[in-house]
This record gives sequence, structure tokens and C-alpha cells, in this order.
Amino acid sequence: MKKFTKISTLFILLSVLCGSFLIQIQAKESTKANGEGELLDKIMERGELIVGTSPDFPPNEFIDTTKTGQDQYVGSDMDFARYIADEMGVKLTIKAMDFDAVLASLGNGQIDMAITGITKTPERMDAMEMSESYYDENGESSWQGLLIKADKKDVYTKLRDFKGKKVAVQAGSLQDYYVKTQLKEANIQYITGLNDGINLLKNGSVDAVACAYGTGQDFAKQNEGIHMSKQLLFKLNPDYMGTRVGIPKGEIALLNKTNEIIQQVRDKGLYEEWYQAAVNYDKQKIEGNFLQRTWKIAVRYWPMFLEGLGMTLGLAFVTVLGGTLIGTAFALIKLSKNRFIQLLSSAYVEAIRGTPLLLQLWLFVSIFAAINSDIPMLVSVIVALIINSSAYVAEIIRGGILSVDKGQWEAAKSLGMSNQHMMVKIIFPQAIKSILPSLGNEFIMMVKETSLASSFYIGELMSVNNIVKTATYFSLEPLTIAAIIYLIVTYSLSKLVKYMERRMRVSD
Repeated sequence: MKKFTKISTLFILLSVLCGSFLIQIQAKESTKANGEGELLDKIMERGELIVGTSPDFPPNEFIDTTKTGQDQYVGSDMDFARYIADEMGVKLTIKAMDFDAVLASLGNGQIDMAITGITKTPERMDAMEMSESYYDENGESSWQGLLIKADKKDVYTKLRDFKGKKVAVQAGSLQDYYVKTQLKEANIQYITGLNDGINLLKNGSVDAVACAYGTGQDFAKQNEGIHMSKQLLFKLNPDYMGTRVGIPKGEIALLNKTNEIIQQVRDKGLYEEWYQAAVNYDKQKIEGNFLQRTWKIAVRYWPMFLEGLGMTLGLAFVTVLGGTLIGTAFALIKLSKNRFIQLLSSAYVEAIRGTPLLLQLWLFVSIFAAINSDIPMLVSVIVALIINSSAYVAEIIRGGILSVDKGQWEAAKSLGMSNQHMMVKIIFPQAIKSILPSLGNEFIMMVKETSLASSFYIGELMSVNNIVKTATYFSLEPLTIAAIIYLIVTYSLSKLVKYMERRMRVSD
């Protein structure tokens, strides 16, 4: 056991040192690349343009659930992204994620550009390079306003009517700027996606949702009881009008190339064609009451929910398996008599257990992007989940080992057994009775915890929920389906864990 703990400690220390060294080297390389604007050369060399988007903003970008792979991302912005890649002569790879994640991924180098209905704001101008406008909306397509309940259109007729009222808006969006500057006395409720805002509006949690006029009309067509009012429009700031491409700071060569392509698009009037095609895109409306809509959505999208469930269970299994291996090492280290490595293991466990999983996900995604931006986001998410699980598993295993009667340890020692032989032959076989049920409960917990990875659209159950919300314009119905699936799975797994506990008690 002493040899094992020494080797484990040495391995951990070397991993930390190597990781820090690699991050520093990569940070220097990234700084050099950003300063000299080498991203365009890198794109041309690898033959791939990576574009980040948040596919919950029709008609600019949304998901066609009848298609798969890269073809499922449709809308005027997606047509534009494909045109840019074609003009560069490279393959296009679209990465879907939450809007906030798109902007963060642009900064840490995981994507080459952000095309997701981005408009100019003071904060974004400081954080990224912004292209020339590729779509200067005119008339209704440029308007920004408020979605309200249809039965409130005679109540709310002016912006000042929202004094003291709750207005939902995406954080950091252009609408956020207009709400802050023109609805100063309103109460802001931040949301991650417009579907969530629509759900809050329908159940009365907020009084309005700030969004682009065309997008609001799209939601109003698909949802009875909500209304996009022409009387509740913001006064537009000419400096922030137009839709633009976000490019990493300092990448001037890529910015210039993008502006050249934008000029072609504007000269040919291509974006207007793509926009109208997206507005007229065939979207199958789902009608009926809540139960009828839920049933229709479940029948239509059950293969996607089933695939998402498979991904969720797979993630949970890999996480608990990896967490068990790492957690076992840390549990044994924590049982060591060496004070230093005890403190090292305790610090690791407390640091992981003392910080939120969502924070850890973002941290590992950012670290892996700094090391190598080509590492798939799924790998970053899996590593973060494993590290999180290992801290809890370490305590489970340590508790299981300590639950073995002290006399068993003394008896093994009196027989002249080595520490390693004693652990393998005597302690672990007895500790496994208390460890396995707890590991089963950890698996159940991880089935639910994987939902936090939905920000990165990696295909688990809550990612599917987000996709279906965008496709159907309904929020509560897909959430209900996902909740039922989670409940069935976790209930079944909890029954299995209780069965294991009963079987293990037979031999007591």
C-alpha cells in the first residue's frame, strides 16, 4: 500500500506540473497567434472552418429535426456560414451551444467565428472583432420589441406601461441593451433562451419577453395566446443596427477576409434571399391542449429522446467508472499515514466537492481549449464529470474501507500479510458490501447531473429537450417528456440498488 500511495502521489504531482507547463506554453502560442492574426492561415491549412451558433433563434438559426449531422442546422445565418466556407474553399463545421457558450468559446479558441444573429454592443466590441454588417435590416426585420400575452395587448400599449413589471431578456443580447436603456424602471429577468422566456410569459412569471420583431412573430404564430405588438417597439440606435460575425480579438486577416465575402453577399443580395427562405421554412405546427401537444411531441420525436437517453446513460456509466478508478486512488492516498499526501488528497476532494459542477464543466472546457482547441468538447465534458465524480467516490470508498472491523486489519497483520495482500484479500471483499450500493446511488446522481452539460449540446437528454423546444416552439411539453424519462430511469435504478442491498444482506 505504501508503494501504491507513493506511485499515485508521484503520478498526481507530475500530472499537475505537466498540465501547468502545457497550459503556459499553449497560452504563449495563443497570444502569439492572436497578436499576429494567424487564425486564417490555420483555417486554410486544416481545411476546416469552425463556426459556433446558438440554434434557438429562428429564422436566423434553428434545427430541422428531420435532418441529421451538419445538415440539421438551418436558417439564414447557417446558409451564410456555408457560403463563407465555400468561398474560403474549406469544409464547414457548425458547433451548437448556448448563446453565452458561443461567445465564451470564441474567446478561448474553440471556434473560429460566431455566427448567431450577433449585433454590435459596447461590451462585444471590447471582447471581439466584429465584421461589417452582413444584413442591415430595413422595416419590420430591423425592429426590436416586446412579446406579451394576447389578452394584455390593450393593457400594455406603451413602453412606460412596464414600470415595475418583469421583462425577460437574454443576458448580453442587443435586447438587453435596449431594455436597460429604455425600460430603466422595469425588473429584468435574465433567460438563457427565448423558449424559456416564452414559457415564463405563458405561465405568468414575466410580463413580457424582449426579442427581435421577426423572431417574436415566429413564436406568436406557433403559440396561441402570445402577441408581438407593434406598439411596444424600442427606439433603435443606428450604431448598433445590423447583424455581424464575431471573430477572435486580434485576428485582423480573418476579419478582412470575412468582410470581403460579406461585400459579395451584399452586392448580390443573397442574405435577403436566405432570410425569406428561412421565414417561409416548412415548420409543422403542433396544435391541441397541453396533454395533446405533449403526446404529439413524444410520438414525433421519440427517436431523438431515446438517443438522448442512451447518451445520458453512457455518460453516467463512463463517469462513474472513471470516477471509481481515480476515486479509489485518492481514497487510499487519504488513508495513508503520510501527512503531506493526506493533505493533498483532502485538498483535491474538498476543492471538487466545494465548487459547483457547472463551474467545473466551464473550467475544464476552457482549460482543454487552451491546451488544444481541436479537442472535442465532449472530451472536456467527460473529464469534468469524471473528476467531479471521483471526489465523491473517494469518500464512498474510504468510508467503505473504514467500515471494516478493525479486528480484521489486526488479524491480517498478525498472519504476516503485506498491506497490498491484506487490502486485496481481506479488506476490499468486505468493504464492497457498503461500497456498491453507494456507487449505485452515485450512478443515479450522475444520470441527473449530466443535464448540466446541455449548455454544450453534446447530445444527452436535456440537449435533445433544447432541440425539440426550438423545433416546436413549446417549452413545457418537451420538459415534461424529459422529466418522465428521468423519473422512470432513476426509479428503476433505485429499485435495482435496493435489490443489490437486499442480496448483500443475505450473507450477513
